[in-house]
Amino acid sequence: MKMFELTLDSYYWTKDQVECPYELLVLLKEQAGMEYFHQQLDHYCLYSLSHVMYDRRRVSEVIYDTIVFQSIIKLGYKIFINPEEFNRRNFCEYHFSEKRLQEVKYLDLNETENPYIVFENIFKKHRIEKVSKSFFNLILAAMADDTYGKDFVCSVSILDYHKLLEACKLIQQRCLTSER
Repeated sequence: MKMFELTLDSYYWTKDQVECPYELLVLLKEQAGMEYFHQQLDHYCLYSLSHVMYDRRRVSEVIYDTIVFQSIIKLGYKIFINPEEFNRRNFCEYHFSEKRLQEVKYLDLNETENPYIVFENIFKKHRIEKVSKSFFNLILAAMADDTYGKDFVCSVSILDYHKLLEACKLIQQRCLTSER
């Protein structure tokens, strides 16, 4: 991951009044790619099951990642509650090569063609507060240095988080393609 100096302007990532989730997705692509967050999510899962704590030297990175990941959850929810805007942007009218379809790891063909399905499946099944809280519980377990701290409840599937990241990546790519 490239290192960026964060300014106080980064506070808006966590605000509830993000005006355009699609613009925020493009900005997030510049900060860190979704592949990085897939990798970090896997690390957090492994450390939540391990008897050791996630690397103490990386606590500031975990805090940064958590803020950005919470922003991804919020913008996914913003997309979910406004399907008209998603449809207006024609994000479903993309054709994929066989090579590109093989790069998609977590989504089926329908979800790849229409990433809105991912947001719909996640946020109809779980309230946004539950999605956020489960992620925080995962982080707390990964950062715990004893067995007692590793005991946590993650009521949202890790696969759902991976699907959320992959759907956001597809939308990022489609936003950048439509700007050209």
